[in-house]
Amino acid sequence: MSTPSARRLVMDILRRTLDNNQDLQAAVDDVLSASPATPQDKGLATELAYGYLRMRGRIDFLLSQLLKNPVQTSPIMKRILGVAIYELLFLSRIPDYATLDWAVTLVRERLDQTMGKVANGVLRSLLRLGLAVRFEDYYQTKTAGHDQFLSAWYSCPKWLVRMWLNSYGKERTQAFLQATLGAPPLGVRINRGHARAEELRNNLQPLKLDSSNWGFAVTQWPEFLQQAVSEGAATRQSLAAQKIMDFLGVDHWPSPVLDACAGRGGKTYLVAERGKSVWASDVNVFRLRQLKAEGARLGFDIPAFRAQGQGPYPLRQMPRTVFLDVPCSGLGVISRRPDIKWKRTAADCAGLVALQGEILRAAADILTSGGCLAYVTCTLNPEENEKQIERFTRDHPSFSCLRQSTSDPAEGLGEFFYGAVLRKS
Repeated sequence: MSTPSARRLVMDILRRTLDNNQDLQAAVDDVLSASPATPQDKGLATELAYGYLRMRGRIDFLLSQLLKNPVQTSPIMKRILGVAIYELLFLSRIPDYATLDWAVTLVRERLDQTMGKVANGVLRSLLRLGLAVRFEDYYQTKTAGHDQFLSAWYSCPKWLVRMWLNSYGKERTQAFLQATLGAPPLGVRINRGHARAEELRNNLQPLKLDSSNWGFAVTQWPEFLQQAVSEGAATRQSLAAQKIMDFLGVDHWPSPVLDACAGRGGKTYLVAERGKSVWASDVNVFRLRQLKAEGARLGFDIPAFRAQGQGPYPLRQMPRTVFLDVPCSGLGVISRRPDIKWKRTAADCAGLVALQGEILRAAADILTSGGCLAYVTCTLNPEENEKQIERFTRDHPSFSCLRQSTSDPAEGLGEFFYGAVLRKS
């Protein structure tokens, strides 16, 4: 039997994202756009890529139990076995024999006949364990210490589990970890200035899991929403991201607002839709082009220029608000980007903390008395969040923190943002 198209596609996606450090969604888009595979195969490849990366920690733990020499086993072998184990444990619609067949065939093709026999033996050993490996009791009995159990069961690197335990305690850590294992709901923001805004909001009510005034988390993405996006009446955006902006009181920010880490403009245009005069800057020219294209879609033409987040900014007039959606470790959006947890390190976080500090200091220098500084991350790391703001206000006593918050796991949105708003006296 030849290896089905979906499995070859997923191996290419994983190679790009894990070996070549490409973002997962970009790897999916690049691989699938170049493939003549059927929509069904492309859908399965996407599901396997995201699912395997979400559950890779648990799968690697099982492989450590099933392989005689896991450390010396070929990474290619472990990746093929890992995707096959994901199928066996989480995709009930695929027969076990079909999974064993393609996995063994692919191992033989990429390694040799002997390793194919080893792969067959490992997968059959997993099947003999039966239902036990689907429940947390198995992992509790096979691990030493609560942090090791959490790492295995919730499929998360030990360093991150330990950091969250030290920072947030057991209960909150488990809530964060649980959120990483599933895909977050789809998010949409209605362009309130569009002629169809009210109609669209009414049409979304039956689909919503949660909502804010003009934002929704929905269970599906119907055709009318796709049409609304193409017409500039709506934008794909996480409801959790919209809620942190609501918490920061965007409607009360003094204008003009400088979005100094604008990226592709997701939050830039949220601010513009609230009636604020906005300027945008980013260090990346390609992202600025995307930002301008997004403005054309939504009906906005905001000034945008290239500048580093840490300045200097080529401004003739000073802003009244500086908004910083700073580069961060992304540990709050693992549910949407599961590759992050296998790429980030504690050292990465430390480097980002230093960069964020530089960006904050640059923003402080261009704000006059009464100015507003809004700071947002999509991470769960106090050093990048609360402690970052604590250090900043200590070193800049003219700034006071008016409010700060982190997304609540109880909201069930699966993504977590931190935000703080400060005022300069």
